[in-house]
Amino acid sequence: MFEISPQVIHENIDGETMLVRLDTGNYYSMNQTGGQIWSLIEKGVSEVQIISEFTALYGSDKNITEQIRIFIKQLIAEDLIFQNGNSPEATDAFKPDSLQKLTDSFESPLISKYSDMQELLILDPIHDVSDAGWPNTKPENNSNG
Repeated sequence: MFEISPQVIHENIDGETMLVRLDTGNYYSMNQTGGQIWSLIEKGVSEVQIISEFTALYGSDKNITEQIRIFIKQLIAEDLIFQNGNSPEATDAFKPDSLQKLTDSFESPLISKYSDMQELLILDPIHDVSDAGWPNTKPENNSNG
């Protein structure tokens, strides 16, 4: 089972899934297949179940399994998701409500990484807010002892 890193925010805009790693300032864009996999991960679906859903849509194909596994490894390598240790059987009752066949044949999931806005994203003052939210800044730790 996977969990999305707490340092990641994400949004789906017109079929494109965008992610931002708040601690690094890197941002990512996924194609529609990648976005579908991301939404399944977000729902707590295991790798085996993700592969099962796509092979049910597009037919059993070794290439589908391989491409999904490569994509998930990329997400882990970028620290966007991590394995949480829960048993894959935890969500055996999962039934997808939004997984749709996008094209006649399986399109490999893709993720693109961008680092051109790192400085701006890391300097964003939203990172320095207190638990009360914006515009309350975090109190500075002034221990002059």
